[in-house]
Amino acid sequence: MKLPIIFPMAFVGMTFLSCKPSNIQNQPLEKETDISQCMNKDIANIITTAKIIKTPNRHERLKLNGNVSYDQDQVYRFSPILDGVIQKVNFRLGDFVRKGQTLLEIRSAELNEMSANMREAQLHLKTAQRQLSATQNLYADGVASDREILEAQVAVSNAESEIQKINEVLYLYSGDIEKGVLTIKAKSDGYIVEKHVVEGQQVESSNDPLFILGNLSKVWVQANVYSGYIGRIKTGQSAAIETTAYPGKVFEGKINRISNVIDPRERVLKAIIELDNSSLLLKPEMMVTVDVYLDNRSDALAIPHESVVFDADAYHLIKYVSDCEMKIVEFVPIYEDNDFFYMASNQLRDGDEIVKTNSLLVYNKLIGK
Repeated sequence: MKLPIIFPMAFVGMTFLSCKPSNIQNQPLEKETDISQCMNKDIANIITTAKIIKTPNRHERLKLNGNVSYDQDQVYRFSPILDGVIQKVNFRLGDFVRKGQTLLEIRSAELNEMSANMREAQLHLKTAQRQLSATQNLYADGVASDREILEAQVAVSNAESEIQKINEVLYLYSGDIEKGVLTIKAKSDGYIVEKHVVEGQQVESSNDPLFILGNLSKVWVQANVYSGYIGRIKTGQSAAIETTAYPGKVFEGKINRISNVIDPRERVLKAIIELDNSSLLLKPEMMVTVDVYLDNRSDALAIPHESVVFDADAYHLIKYVSDCEMKIVEFVPIYEDNDFFYMASNQLRDGDEIVKTNSLLVYNKLIGK
């Protein structure tokens, strides 16, 4: 005689864990489905089981995704405020550059007139300085008057003012005129973290940067905080950051600040974690996972990742009693780490067996897929 297999759904509270949290308050607390068949031998032979582990008084953690960014408080963005053509580019993306190093040369029609004005102003200054020197000698001999001395001094001052005015415009352009072109130099030591320019490119005055120079000795990790998690994330909470580039390596940090404005594209708040990066292991735009250690602790049951089946917008595991008695348990994780989902349950206990490998195959068989 075949024993019936029943499928009660476990009640689990707390929060729903996924990339985007869902509202779980209206989920049914319990649901059962009867199936009257045993697992056939072929399936029974390829499944393995594992015991549920209880983890008492464990820090709850929240897993977020995010990315690495350069320290946006220590960057230099160059955006052109004149039209021209890029004559020379002296860097590549990722290059380390020194302060004062020439990065770009831009030829512009606007600079031709400015160059001519600069040369004329410098010539006027030299002439005025010679005239002032000669007038001062004549004044010492009693030949030149006070008025002539004053006029010579004003001429020098006017020429100097004209040169200063042109230099101020060049300062706004963030460069210097050399050989009739505008040269853009590095404002500090750093790495080229963004590059949007090539030789021969025509540029126009805009707010879009041609390149961004950043200091990678410290980086930001920007963790995405969805609306369902906003109340649980606070500044000062510890965080463990991992990336697939360095399997098994954990970067420890703390949440330094949380943005007050939701990112319009991703619809998330950004939690900023500042990390020392003197080893330069972390690169801008690397994708990371961030485990945030929450303030509260709880007793929880640890469920291996490979035991869990996600179907119909819900998490499921298969409680194993025998090949003819299994129960599909729907649950809501409190949190997760790299190895386990953690859940609270009034139906499962420490030591209960669950299907560990090929759980999806068993799940589909039980529900008739």
